Amino acid sequence: MMSNQYPPGLHFGIPEKMQPHVRISTSLPEQFKQYLLSPTSATTYIEAPFGSYITQEIKGPDWLISWQQCFIREKVRLRPSTPTPMLAMYCILKGNISCRLQGQGKIMLIEKEFGIYYIPSHSQNTADLRSGNYEMICISFAPSFFSRFISRHPSFEDIYQQQQKQARRGTTLPAIRMEAPDLKVLDELRQSPMKEDEKLAYVEEKLEALLTLYFNALTPKYLQNGEQAGKLKQVCLYIQHHYHQHLNIADLSKKADMHINTFERAFKELLGVSPRGYIEHLRMKKAATLLSQTTLSIKEISYNTGYRGANYFTAVFRKRYRCSPREYRKNRLS
Repeated sequence: MMSNQYPPGLHFGIPEKMQPHVRISTSLPEQFKQYLLSPTSATTYIEAPFGSYITQEIKGPDWLISWQQCFIREKVRLRPSTPTPMLAMYCILKGNISCRLQGQGKIMLIEKEFGIYYIPSHSQNTADLRSGNYEMICISFAPSFFSRFISRHPSFEDIYQQQQKQARRGTTLPAIRMEAPDLKVLDELRQSPMKEDEKLAYVEEKLEALLTLYFNALTPKYLQNGEQAGKLKQVCLYIQHHYHQHLNIADLSKKADMHINTFERAFKELLGVSPRGYIEHLRMKKAATLLSQTTLSIKEISYNTGYRGANYFTAVFRKRYRCSPREYRKNRLS
């Protein structure tokens, strides 16, 4: 488990053959002074054979905001990386960037879109920038900041846990189009007060507003009703306590006071998995624990996890873990 700590920044590795020709400064050349945000921001200006880029950072106790401008003369492949696991919102204000995220594959960062990304530490990622100008904002969060959002946004739990476990596989939440309210908040972030005691409270208020806008846009309108979402969460808790029993989707939909079709659609939108998929996930997780930590027979485990026969349990387990329950136990105990 990660402790609460200052969040990391994103470092852009430059191709090795260019590094002897790189110049780094903490002040901006005259022609770039127009991009200066605030004297209180930490500024880094890098000039290389492919062009130049500017990074300006403002840091709080559990967040780091990095404004980035790139001026690319010739196509280059940079290698974004972070020294510790990073959970961040990335906002593209200008330009489109083709990237590869370790464990996730190819993704496109599209102009006027923002999303949330988990980036493993020291991972092998790439970003291809063509000639042109780019503007991005990367907001990195410490675990303490994002943990308070989980109760309101269960769909965030999986990506948050990736950071907590320091997983080696990158993960993303959907990138969505930035609308006028989102752009307004970002513009207000640029104009944070000069005084340190005022700045922290002001920036945190704007970050809360930005995250709320993102999650509201991510959540379908019919799930933004607090009462309806609350009923779905109660059904979730019920499943967590009764997954080992026979569960009928129609009965679960009645507990949520929804038509079964609406329930299945809403459940998947809220948690990112169907009710049946969620039940199976909990059963398989428990089965794996029992195989690793007990001497119960396969038949006993199948009954303890809600399956009514070892053969069907074995088929489901093999599909999930790519091996039989016996092979899984042998591998864990060897």
